[in-house]
Amino acid sequence: MKLLYCLLLGVLLSVAAVAAPIQASLVSDGPPKNGELRVGLLLQMEPGWHVYWKNAGGPGFPPSLTWKLPAGVSADPLQFPVPERIPFAGEISYAYEHQVLFPVQLHGVKGPLQLSAEARWLACKETCIPGSASLKLDVTDAAASAPAFASTLLPEAPGNFQLQAWKSGKDRAFLEFKGEAGDKADFFPSSSDAPTRPEPKWTPGKGLEIAVPPGAARLQGVLAIVHEGKRQGVEVDVPLAATPPAGSVSPAPTAAAVPLTLATALPLALLGGLVLNLMPCVFPVLSLKALSLLGKDAEQPAWTQGWVYTLGVVISVWLIAAPIVLVGKAGETSGLGWGWQMQSPTFVFGLAALFLLIALNLFGVFEFGVSLQKLGSAAEGKKGLSESFWSGAVTTVAATPCTAPIGASALGYAVTQPPLIAFAIFTCLGLGIALPYLLLCGVPASRRWLPRPGAWMESFKQALGFPMLGALVWFLYILASLLNPDGLGVAMAALVGLALAAWVYGRWGFDPEGSVRRRALVVATCLGVASLAGAVTQVRHPSAQAGAVETGGVGWEPFTPEKLKQAQAEGRSVFIDATAAWCLNCKLYERTVLNTEPVIEAMKKGKVLALRADWTRADPAITALLHEFGRTGVPFYVYYPAHGDPIALPDVLTQAAVLDALRHGS
Repeated sequence: MKLLYCLLLGVLLSVAAVAAPIQASLVSDGPPKNGELRVGLLLQMEPGWHVYWKNAGGPGFPPSLTWKLPAGVSADPLQFPVPERIPFAGEISYAYEHQVLFPVQLHGVKGPLQLSAEARWLACKETCIPGSASLKLDVTDAAASAPAFASTLLPEAPGNFQLQAWKSGKDRAFLEFKGEAGDKADFFPSSSDAPTRPEPKWTPGKGLEIAVPPGAARLQGVLAIVHEGKRQGVEVDVPLAATPPAGSVSPAPTAAAVPLTLATALPLALLGGLVLNLMPCVFPVLSLKALSLLGKDAEQPAWTQGWVYTLGVVISVWLIAAPIVLVGKAGETSGLGWGWQMQSPTFVFGLAALFLLIALNLFGVFEFGVSLQKLGSAAEGKKGLSESFWSGAVTTVAATPCTAPIGASALGYAVTQPPLIAFAIFTCLGLGIALPYLLLCGVPASRRWLPRPGAWMESFKQALGFPMLGALVWFLYILASLLNPDGLGVAMAALVGLALAAWVYGRWGFDPEGSVRRRALVVATCLGVASLAGAVTQVRHPSAQAGAVETGGVGWEPFTPEKLKQAQAEGRSVFIDATAAWCLNCKLYERTVLNTEPVIEAMKKGKVLALRADWTRADPAITALLHEFGRTGVPFYVYYPAHGDPIALPDVLTQAAVLDALRHGS
């Protein structure tokens, strides 16, 4: 990848010069004193453009100066101010925006003279433009001081800081610093081999956990600390110990910090996919697919049908995972995680419409495709294989409102890995979802557990329509959290219109007389299109954000980072429930754990601030909270004691786990 970047930069440098959005000049910091003079390269950028630090992080190269100095005058290397972290071109760049000054110390300056230098830089916004300029500076005894020097933040020696670092994982290190307080901290590595992701994780009062190259012997770079709005830079060059030194304040590992490997993440994702088959929206679809095999000869395997179904599942999982993985690798704040599509009212309405039509089809209001009894034999033809593929897609979409507890950590691990590894983990999740039906298709003996085919199948098919209606009610419940009352009313009216269109199609769409059939198709199509168009125009109007909710005397307030920070500053404990209206597991744990009397009493006794991070709609702050603990979706629960490190609770939430956490630090 770095070779590709270098080739691209070479092409850029070879093209004709283009007027870059940069103004470059040489400035001085006053008249010479004892032969010493500080000058600087000043770059002023148009909004949105940036130039690079000495380690660009991603693609790019730093500014440089080539001097033409009089005899007896020498120049030190450019000094680089503390940079910012800027997403660009799929990487995190270490760069500067707006204006930056690179100081240079000159020696042997005597009397008035003219300095000349050739400056080079790379300026980037949506594209990158290499720039250069021939600069001159007249030095006199009365030269004025440039104000830019006073505002330039250069890294300083550690001073009162006591720095030490040690390895906290295969490619992680913990940098501990004592002696100064801070509200925020960041680290910029000097080596271009150091990964830019994951970003440093700061533990207030303790230090930073940093990504480092495997085998690194020293930690070198710049530590940036913000305290009371003032930023400070500290030079870091310390040995990287193999283990924490005695008396270190390294944070104790929590449940969220337990490292996963590819070898453990793959089977966890597979097992998580298996568990998703037990979701109420998925099980009826799986039951229909299982019954479709009853028409097959028990001795004849149906691998083709099973693998096409599996392909539909896996491709659907890829489509859901792609924005999470690829946008995340681009360094953007996407607000995405597992189940992200459920945050779209349009998508949820589409699911409601789909499950309504499936239910009406099962009830026999209309027929679309082959009947249940013929599904097995039709699997030999194109129509049957197409049906298998789309059944796999529907199964996947129905499973996404929840993250199986076993697979949550595996998905969190996936989004921190390169795309190929991430997609391998999501593929295992899809294989887990498809595995039960795949085994029924490929292992004829497994079908012996299914009942004998008969007339009861038609009644069972109609009975399965009621779970589909239950799923429809669930999707309407989600829409009620996403839309205002007017939008919800229009959406429900649109569903009635779709049901009417389906009835017209089923009642007259197969009439022997061609003219009746054609008119029925026209009427059904018009009703369906009008209903969908009316709904789409209304699902764009969101509902108001939920306010505080009291349960048993515990007031759940909406989560914001500011509330969390204020509570920590006041020495107050905080419990965060990351949830969503479309998350079935969230509702289960809310009723069986969080709203139980022992948990409520423990929260009241400890005066715990209860915050509800409602992820029903996209919220970058909640997404950042999830990513901080290596999660991609909800439910997620974390407890911040008044004193000590945050405690991420287990994926399978129990009353005992919550009570144990609440007792910590109390």
